[in-house]
Amino acid sequence: MIETGSQRLVAAPPSRPRGRVIGERAPAPRPTRRRRGWVDPLWLGVVATLVVSIGSWIPSKWSDEVATQSAASRSVGQLWQMMQNVDAVHGAYYLFMHFWIIGFGTSNFALRAPSMMAVGIACAGVAVLGHRLGGRRLAVLGGLVFAILPRVTWMGMEARSLAFTAAVAVWLTVILLKAIERRAVSWWAIYAGLGALAVVLNIYLALLIVAHGVAIALARGRLERPRRLLLGWATGALIAAAVSFPIDRLTMGQTGQLPKTPLTPTGTLDTLLFAQYFSGATPTVARSVPFPPTGLWSAAVIIAAILGWSLILAPLAWRRLRPIPPRRLPISPLQLLLPWAVLPIVLVITYSAIVHPMYSARYFSFTTPAIALLIASPLARIRIPWMRVAAVAMVAVVVLPVYIAQRGPTAKNGTDWQQAAAILQAHAAPGQDIYYGPVRSHSLVSMRKLRDAYPAVLDQLHDISLRTTGAQSATLWGTHWSLNTENATLRTTPVLWAVIEHSGTPSKTTAQERYIETQGLRMVHIWRGSMTDVVEFER
Repeated sequence: MIETGSQRLVAAPPSRPRGRVIGERAPAPRPTRRRRGWVDPLWLGVVATLVVSIGSWIPSKWSDEVATQSAASRSVGQLWQMMQNVDAVHGAYYLFMHFWIIGFGTSNFALRAPSMMAVGIACAGVAVLGHRLGGRRLAVLGGLVFAILPRVTWMGMEARSLAFTAAVAVWLTVILLKAIERRAVSWWAIYAGLGALAVVLNIYLALLIVAHGVAIALARGRLERPRRLLLGWATGALIAAAVSFPIDRLTMGQTGQLPKTPLTPTGTLDTLLFAQYFSGATPTVARSVPFPPTGLWSAAVIIAAILGWSLILAPLAWRRLRPIPPRRLPISPLQLLLPWAVLPIVLVITYSAIVHPMYSARYFSFTTPAIALLIASPLARIRIPWMRVAAVAMVAVVVLPVYIAQRGPTAKNGTDWQQAAAILQAHAAPGQDIYYGPVRSHSLVSMRKLRDAYPAVLDQLHDISLRTTGAQSATLWGTHWSLNTENATLRTTPVLWAVIEHSGTPSKTTAQERYIETQGLRMVHIWRGSMTDVVEFER
């Protein structure tokens, strides 16, 4: 107690920590920053996986997916023999799918499930990279845009390595940032190892590593000791090249499956503006987006492309729309993302125009994470939360018709093999003869691809034109006799089924059907699909 004049001040007793009342819960500990950092990538990865998985079992398998199934269904030794002749570029993916098929089978959903999970892993990487480049807004918006980008929703239900390339590309870029920031040999070693895996997975990913070097060179004014960083990148790139060289050497000698049609200005522009990111693979036999549009899906592609490219270009024209890093980074978001998105495509198109056609939009699926973050960049500058939600919802509504079109029964390049197999399963009896016509006039590859796609349905039918299987000839599709070499069978068989491809323009009677009728058989039933005829002949 202290007295001062007429006032008396009473010193308060020293405070003691108040104990909790019995039964009172302790306040929940706040999540650590590190724990919070993994929440967004986790839920965004799950959302992306669910988005691409919906309806993924509906479309029929098509030629590229059947190539995966044919190769991965062989023994490891047979797969290695095949890779000496064809498709070494996909060898690592085929090896993974070999073991996946053993465990999960070859149904439409099972064959495509790894790509769905790869999209989820890629989306998580987009969130991690976005958080480092621009904070939580860019992370979440970039992940959401990635999940609904039409190229992503297509590659996520495609039994090929495309979704894997996107996943490896984004995580390799995350490792690059770590290596630049930490300047530690261990991170460059990790970069070299993942880079080697990337190039083995798909040789086009070597162009991503080149783009990383360009990004470091562009940021040299912001970097401490840029020459040392360039040396670290170059060492990692050389190690990746050396490790992947045996597979790369095989791949570079196999050019038979590259595009053979020379690039045209209109075709290339159509692919770049529309198919590259905003349609995936068009749900028709045609390989282009019609302009003016002829359907709801094509109108949606054009609107999505205008919206998407406008958002990508806006930050380049107006600095205020560029992402704001949560802290000073040694490399700016645009310096990292633009070389990744632009350089690989420009290099390949230039080579295709001068030397040999190599440009195919699907092989650049690994650039989709960069495109998603570039689209999300101006959206992340919107301050009002509900307006950000509305912006993403608007993008989702615009691309919804494309998403639905990708999941139709014949969405995979118009292929109707699942429906054709169902017709044969319903009407053909085990042991009956079947003839698979060529996939194109004078082609050495036959419509036996249908049997490779759905072997459980068609294995019990006798293929009269089969010469050697793919496994026996160390090729994807095997070899076949021409129809006129099977006259003995044609003159004696009581029932013959014929599977004939018509490229989307069915005729009343094909030359093959007329030839079969000259051997004493008559057509009794015919089913004409969007690309395939199934015809029953009886004697």
